[in-house]
Order: sequence, then C-alpha cells, then structure tokens
Amino acid sequence: MRTILMTLVAAGFAANAHAQLGGLLDKIDRHKDKVKKGASVVTAASREFTEDEEADIGRVVAARVLKTYPLSKNEKLQQYVSLVGHTIAQYSARPTLEWHFAVIETPVVNAFSCPGGYIFVTTGALKAIQSEAELAGLLGHEIAHATQKHILKEVKRANTISAGMDLAKTTSSGSFLNDSLGEKISNLAYEKLFTTGLSRRDEQEADRIGVEIAQAAGYKAAEFIHFLETLGELEGSAQMKVLTSTHPSAAERIPTVKKAVGNATDGEVLADRWKEWASK
Repeated sequence: MRTILMTLVAAGFAANAHAQLGGLLDKIDRHKDKVKKGASVVTAASREFTEDEEADIGRVVAARVLKTYPLSKNEKLQQYVSLVGHTIAQYSARPTLEWHFAVIETPVVNAFSCPGGYIFVTTGALKAIQSEAELAGLLGHEIAHATQKHILKEVKRANTISAGMDLAKTTSSGSFLNDSLGEKISNLAYEKLFTTGLSRRDEQEADRIGVEIAQAAGYKAAEFIHFLETLGELEGSAQMKVLTSTHPSAAERIPTVKKAVGNATDGEVLADRWKEWASK
C-alpha cells in the first residue's frame, strides 16, 4: 500500500473538470485571429515538439472531443476519476505534465488520450468497471499513450507539419497553431481516436506500461484483466463499435497484460470504494 488513500483524500488536488476543460472551445476561438509573429523552420521527420507545443495540440484535439461528447454533469464522479488519474500519473514517466482527467457522457465504451495530458473516459466505460483497480488500469493505459506520445508520432509520420513550414507564434499564448494547421492536426488525431486507431504495437505498449504504473501506484494491476474480460463479453454490441474498430480485441490484449503483471498479486482492489463513488 503506497499513497493511494492519502492522495485520494486530498480532494483539493484535482480541479473541477468543467473548470479545467469546459472553456477549451472558448480558448481555441480566442486564438483564431492571432497572426504569425515569429517563425522557425522545422523538419517534420526529425523535430520533436516542445512540451508547450504538445499542450497546444492537446487543447485542439480535446476541444474536438468535447464537440462530439459533452462532459458528464456528475461532479462527484468527475472529481473521483480525476483524483485516481492524478495519483497514477505521478508514477508515470512524465509526472510533471499538466494532467487533465474528465468523464464524458455517452454510452459508448471507450477512453481517449490527447497529447499534453488530456484524458477522457466515457460513462459507458465506467459502467463496465467493477473496482478502482480496474479504473486505475484503464487510466494507466491512456496515460501511457500520452507519455509515449503516440498521437504526436502519428502527426509527425503523416507530415502534417512539413519541412520548411513557419510556426505561428503569439506573444500572449505562445501557441504555434494557426487555423489551418490546427484543423489538420485535430482531423488526424480524431481519425486515429475514432476510426482507424493506433498501431497494435502502440496499444500493446500502452497496456504494458499502464498496468506497470498502476501497480507502482499501489493498485492490484491484474484487476485490469477483469475489465478486458468484460469488454470481451460486450464485443459485438453497438456501444463497443468504436472501441472494436480502434483497438485490438480483448482476447489479443489479455496475454500482454498477463505478461506485464507476471506473478504480482499484491496491491489494492478497492471495489467497495468504487461502488460508493460510482453510485453518487
């Protein structure tokens, strides 16, 4: 047992989800008319995004997600998911990233990871969860996508930012995204999240790292297998359509998770606490 109880009791640690994310669309709109003020030449094949640029991309992609699904109005559940997410993120490869966690309202079973630490989980996915440890495994998976920069790698691979392209700078926000580039990146990321999905290798890496950091945070990571088994039972249903098209099947994922977990049997499950919070 590590810091799960201490961290989750500190309710002030996580900001209100609507305060964090509800104004994203407004922020994007405010920057529409910004003009380029500085420029630097980049080579798409080799250049790494700075953390600020990653956050800018994340805001654009997160705004696109919020145009598709509304935030859940269940503030207690929002706070709970955010607290668990922040706890696990402290054991990730990027604990200092400005993480944001939110629940979106839809019966679709899914979770999304946008660049820069913007993590969304659907109410449909939460209904399939039976313990806090399962939630930790799911959030760990999405955190891993962000720490490994899987969406950003797809942006680079698609040459969305071409060699010799000027990067728009603004004195107020430092954003390098103009309207055209922001739209291209959000379209690409949206397609990866909702249509084509990431590579099997990326998904396997996220499963492996996700259970590792959940275990490091003090959870019984093997419980994530139970969640995948539940997903397997739901495969073929309408609420699983997006997840099935963008992720390997549960049967494909379970061996990866079992290998990552190994013989570890320690850690907290916290099924009762999950039931208590999920019923609020």
